[in-house]
Amino acid sequence: MSICSIEWVASLLVLSAFFFSLPNRFQRQIVLAFCNVVFLTTQMPDWAAWVTLAVFVLSGYGVARIVMAHPRRIILVGYLVLLIAAFLVLKRYVFIKVLLPEALFRRAVATVGLSYMLFRQIQVVVDAFQGQVQELTLWNYVNYQINLFGFVAGPIQRYQEFCRSWVDLGPILTDAESILHAYLRIFLGVLKITLVAGLCLSLFESCSLVLGDAATTQRESHGKRILQLLELFYSYPLYIYFNFSGYCDMVIAGAALVGLRMPENFIRPYLSRNMIEFWTRWHRTLGLWIRDYVFTPMYKAIASRWPARAASCAFLCYFVAFFLAGVWHGSTWNCVVYGFLNGLGLAVTKLWENHLIKKHGRPWFRSYLQNPAIRVAAIVTTLNFVCLTIFFFASDLEKTYQIVKNALTFVTKI
Repeated sequence: MSICSIEWVASLLVLSAFFFSLPNRFQRQIVLAFCNVVFLTTQMPDWAAWVTLAVFVLSGYGVARIVMAHPRRIILVGYLVLLIAAFLVLKRYVFIKVLLPEALFRRAVATVGLSYMLFRQIQVVVDAFQGQVQELTLWNYVNYQINLFGFVAGPIQRYQEFCRSWVDLGPILTDAESILHAYLRIFLGVLKITLVAGLCLSLFESCSLVLGDAATTQRESHGKRILQLLELFYSYPLYIYFNFSGYCDMVIAGAALVGLRMPENFIRPYLSRNMIEFWTRWHRTLGLWIRDYVFTPMYKAIASRWPARAASCAFLCYFVAFFLAGVWHGSTWNCVVYGFLNGLGLAVTKLWENHLIKKHGRPWFRSYLQNPAIRVAAIVTTLNFVCLTIFFFASDLEKTYQIVKNALTFVTKI
């Protein structure tokens, strides 16, 4: 069952109509847990996927309980290494296939939601080790991991935040206007995905087909080829935004109808003035997760060992953290390029910021940030760099190379 399907929307409307007529919290949890399992059943292709999911979930719960009782770093690090290694193998990352026996990859295990489950699992285990999780029950944890509103593609919610809603499951939309707004948001999410994102994807695919064929490209006029290049460059970022933000509209509003609060995931990302700001606006739960569980620990480790070099090494931490975030998006080489470009963009942003502060001082830098012309130029530059990163994310490297080759051939003849 797809999130953007008649069955999903109809089931949600029926559920929300009677959900709060149930007399107590536990009955609501039972109904919602049943819905989680039903939805999960539609996502699991075979028994191997069920076994993989069970091992993933139960291992995270078990290790979290262990490190709560015995907070030893060797247990935490050992489990995280094994967990990430298993994830890389299950997702069949191409750079891992080069290093390991082919027999290990012969049987693929298709488990939907595994990527987001990895983030949730790491968060729970790390927070449990640090003493930030006060109470951890199997009932709460399993429903947190298979929550139908965040299982497929996020948003990435923390266990503590989920539990605050889950243990109550009372109405959070307390008047007719807020309920109507939630229904409207679901409707707009459907329109974003089916209409706007669909049109953007269709435009991208048609331009990609034309520009990927050298013979067809040569037959087109200069003006038409320039237009197709622009359409190709900007249509896929628009598709990604409307498709993903529409999905988030649906699950955030749908969760609110049954008393679950989900974090917002998009705040006008294409108006960001640099790549650091972009990742606090675009898929922001991922950006904040990377900041808290990759960038910050890395930066603190450098600062504690080499305090004099900490500020100058921040750019390196940004690069590594968001390179990994990019690679997480997919198992192929184009995602490696996407991750490299994102890491490079954040590192250069930090280096440029450090350079301006060092050269002119912080008061001048604050006035520089407030300059309207500088802001517009920064937004336009960031937008185009983001589109460049997504251009490599959209297709495999061979197809992307062919399009770039044809485009360069065309440009050099103008």
